[in-house]
Parts: sequence; C-alpha cells; structure tokens
Amino acid sequence: RSAMQVITPGVSDVPGPCSAGVKHAARTQLKLPVDGRGLLFVGNDFRKKGLPALLEAMIQLPADVWLGVVGEGEQGGAMCRRVAELKLGKRVHFLGALSDMSAAYQAADCLVHPTLEDTYAMVVLEAMAQGLPVVVSAAKYCGISAELQDGVNAVLLEDPKSATAISNAVLRLLADDAAVSTMGRNATEFAVLHTWPQVAAIHEALYERVAPAHK
Repeated sequence: RSAMQVITPGVSDVPGPCSAGVKHAARTQLKLPVDGRGLLFVGNDFRKKGLPALLEAMIQLPADVWLGVVGEGEQGGAMCRRVAELKLGKRVHFLGALSDMSAAYQAADCLVHPTLEDTYAMVVLEAMAQGLPVVVSAAKYCGISAELQDGVNAVLLEDPKSATAISNAVLRLLADDAAVSTMGRNATEFAVLHTWPQVAAIHEALYERVAPAHK
C-alpha cells in the first residue's frame, strides 16, 4: 500500500448551480414536468446502478416528485414494465441516451445514484460540478463516496438496495430548501478541487517524485 497512490478522475469545468430560468428551459427542452421536484438517475446498466430500488422508493415519495432516467440498456423494457406495474407512468420519464448531459443536470433538483457497484462514478462528480445535491451509495458500493462527507456535500446510502432508505435520504434532502442550496454549494466546492488540470498536476508531481528530472 505504501508504494501505491490513487489518483481519481476529474471534470473539465465547474459551472455550478443554474438559475431558475435555465432550469425551466432545460425541463421544457427534455419534455419533463416544469413543476415539482425532479430527481435524476443516470446509467446504462439499470439493475447494477440501482434503478429497481429507486423506482420502489418513488412510491414512498410525494406525488410532486418525478424522476428523469438517462441511459439506454438491455433492461429498458423490463424497467418500463415495472414503472407500469407501480403506476408511476406520469412520474418516471425515460430520456434515453443523451450526447450532452448539461440539460439533464440543469433540469434536476437532485441526482440519485443508488449504485450496487461503481469503481468511482463519474456521473456523481459531473452532477456535483453542476451544483446538484447528490444521494449516492456509501463507499463500499461506490468509490467516490470515500471522498464525500454525509450531510455536508452528499447524502450517503448505507443500503442502496432498500427503497425505504432511498426515499428517506431523498426526503431528508428535499424537505429543506436551504439544505438543498447549501449542499449544492458544497458539491460545487468539492468539484472545483477535482478538475482535470488539478488531476494532471497530481500526475506530474507523482512522476517527478518517482523519476525526478536531471538538472
């Protein structure tokens, strides 16, 4: 372990939270409800990224909470059928694969990432760079969570398989507008420290330490 150093990925830019007008425009562009509170899920392997439990959690959340699902995978048909079984057709919106994720982040109030297995989870860092509060699985499921602080810059899920745990985490966040705003600012500050230029500088420092240049 003493001979190893882990360098995590970064983001290209950190735009931070968007204005209410930009959020409204993004929801209109993606044909999402312009009112209510929007959750965002991103992933192609719907089961591994935790969508089934999130759909179950939606039943326990207030009716004005809706979910946008970004991704395209083999389980799409099964997930659509599950949405129908749960009578969530008016609250869950499948957006497919998006070449530009900016509008999806701008349209949402919170990213929910109840993943069962993620080495790092770039989507979480990208959402934080857009000033989004995030609900994400704890470190034993998701690598980035080892760097996050529960209740400060994220809400961490100890049991992402539990629909009740997910709904409680979302409610804990969305129940307080001030908490959403504060956590969004803290998320942005975290992302500012994880940009690609900073990642490059860490790599450079490592190379210099391992094989210092001859003067």
